[in-house]
Amino acid sequence: MAEEIEDKKSRSPFKDVVELKKEIIDFINIFKTTVADHSDRISNYFEMSCFNYVVKYYQLQGYNVTIQNLQLNQYRYKCSPSGIQSNFSHFRISKICNGKTHEYEIHHNLAVESAHEKGIYTTPDITIIDIDSVSYNNQVYETKKRFSYVAQVKFVTFCEVKNFNPFSELIFNFMGVVNELAPKILNNTMTARETVHIAPCLMISGTPNKQTSAIKKSIESRYCVNVIYQMFYSASFTFSKSNIKQLRTHGALTEFVSSKAVDPIDKFLEVLISQESQ
Repeated sequence: MAEEIEDKKSRSPFKDVVELKKEIIDFINIFKTTVADHSDRISNYFEMSCFNYVVKYYQLQGYNVTIQNLQLNQYRYKCSPSGIQSNFSHFRISKICNGKTHEYEIHHNLAVESAHEKGIYTTPDITIIDIDSVSYNNQVYETKKRFSYVAQVKFVTFCEVKNFNPFSELIFNFMGVVNELAPKILNNTMTARETVHIAPCLMISGTPNKQTSAIKKSIESRYCVNVIYQMFYSASFTFSKSNIKQLRTHGALTEFVSSKAVDPIDKFLEVLISQESQ
């Protein structure tokens, strides 16, 4: 009976909030600061954990990483689209390439302007933008509420985070956001930046079934995006120094596919999925 309970727990798309909270605090402590209090909603902590993995990705890619805008000497995550960016913390990343310093910021729940029409926005969970490019506007809402966003020309890339078992509509909704914010990905005309950036990424906590595994394979064969399943169990493997090179990077799909060998991340997930089905 105990083994059966443990087995069911391992199949869940959710993770113990205490474990997640410790992981987040330990990460922020590396930067000699602490985390501001947040609710105990598992979805919030999962989102914070994924945010930290994106920061780690840039560290492993050779970027210098620093915390910005502490609130009362604590790191304050922005766990919802509400609120303005200046009241929350973010990370600044920089890297020297060809004698030039390139600087960017990693933000949490920052609205991004559409690539199709000025003045309309959507809010990805994690966004990488040019440095010092957050703008403020009080003309978006009828109430004149202050609104923070990044203009399309200052936007680099994004990640979406979902604390569910994957399902078809979830993945295709992500592709809708790709179309709105980075439509050049859909016709494979995206130009890579001089420094490496992660391609748009969907990070899902749960285990795929045969259909969602097939959708991931199809989507990634057509578009330069990352669809990552089993984040609770595969994240440390996927975002390790030896495996981040298997993640797609900002730019054309052909550049990535031509150099891609057998993907150890997919192999790792295949083992997990086969264990789940037993």
